[in-house]
Amino acid sequence: MDGIDDLFEYALDLPPAAREDLYARLAAEDPALAQRLRQLVAQQVQNPDFACHLPAAAAPAPGELRRVTLVVGDVAAAAAWYADVFGCPVRRQDARRAVLALGAVELHLVRDGLEPPSLTIGHRGLVAAGPTRSRDDGMAVRRLVDPWGNALEVEVG
Repeated sequence: MDGIDDLFEYALDLPPAAREDLYARLAAEDPALAQRLRQLVAQQVQNPDFACHLPAAAAPAPGELRRVTLVVGDVAAAAAWYADVFGCPVRRQDARRAVLALGAVELHLVRDGLEPPSLTIGHRGLVAAGPTRSRDDGMAVRRLVDPWGNALEVEVG
């Protein structure tokens, strides 16, 4: 690098920790140059028009599995089996549906024909085609089908 201009451009492209390393290396050879570069970069980074100092946009949060719905022939027998094998408590149960607490996920066991098997994923940032509807519990959801035919319900509200 030939001069302060080249160093300045180089320093602006570095993350803050790497900039500090650059300043330290320069200070060992030319303390005045290192100090001048530090001042120039500090002035530029404080300038509201300087885009590089802005934090990168946060990556979208991944969806969170909230519910799994399985179709079973006998709701009572299936609820007893899941409760026994996995040690998950039954939250509510009737002849058509049982809801079990499987950690943070609700396991819905439904009689054949009540609804298709599906995963319910919470994801507020989803931009997906398809209308939003309200589920019986008032939650806004989108129904999607993945390319392999699996039903997905995405909680968007």
